[in-house]
Amino acid sequence: MKKSIISILSVILLSLIVISCSKDDEDNSYAKITVKKSGELKSGVAVYMFTDDYDPTSSSFKPLFAYKTAVTESDGVATFNLQDVFDLRGSDSELKLYFGVFDADAVLDYTAISINKGETKTATISY
Repeated sequence: MKKSIISILSVILLSLIVISCSKDDEDNSYAKITVKKSGELKSGVAVYMFTDDYDPTSSSFKPLFAYKTAVTESDGVATFNLQDVFDLRGSDSELKLYFGVFDADAVLDYTAISINKGETKTATISY
């Protein structure tokens, strides 16, 4: 009886390990946005991410309408894990995103990237 319980627990544990080791991590996409002010890297700056529905020519290109916000680290880079916001697992199409830095609702500068599932793209915002 003890051997069968141990066997069942071993199978359950092995199943959990296999499930947790899925390929999803390999499919994650990241956008890394570097922020510079007057040529110097800036930490602690909020960077706002928008889809192409809210491009910089839109009246909705404001922090209120951002899909996600990330703050720059000490190296001046804000990192966005796009899988947190978009389900890219079933997508083979390119996603266009805009990133902006604001003073209240006034845009200081912005940049755009096009990204596919599993890619890491970088861009710089300078103001």
